[in-house]
Amino acid sequence: MLKVCEIAGVGSGSFYEYFKNKEALFVEMQQHFIAELAKVIYEVIPTIQEMEIPEAIRSIFLHIGEFLAADENKYFYWLSVSSKYSTEASHVKAVKAINTLAIEYAVKHPEVLRIKNLKMMVYILINSSVALTMNFFSSQNMGFTFEELIDCLIDITMSYIDDDRNKLKI
Repeated sequence: MLKVCEIAGVGSGSFYEYFKNKEALFVEMQQHFIAELAKVIYEVIPTIQEMEIPEAIRSIFLHIGEFLAADENKYFYWLSVSSKYSTEASHVKAVKAINTLAIEYAVKHPEVLRIKNLKMMVYILINSSVALTMNFFSSQNMGFTFEELIDCLIDITMSYIDDDRNKLKI
């Protein structure tokens, strides 16, 4: 805890004026991370409105990747240690941002409303973009590029949609 106080430039007494303990600080940091991630998701919405699904997926992936890599990869590090500090409130905030993205995209592309399990597919897409991006950049020598990773996720998503469209006769 002393190292955190030193980096923040505050005394340990001041720290305890704001936080009950170290875990309270980490919960607050997790909520900040989720708020920042939600902001990225909200910011990407206008940029994907006119895009077809593959281009929209690519844009989402690239924006989330840029966010996670900002400030010397601080969010990559945070993701690697933060899962136990997630709260229901932060989860709700993240899901709300993801649902807003799906709804706003569907307003411009009503045909996507026919995709089976749309909310779940968008949720999987966003969460996988965070997890896969983090894993890609934290691992060495993956044997493929980030662009190839994105292309593969697009192929998987489009395969699901195309199969679903065949069933629904879109």
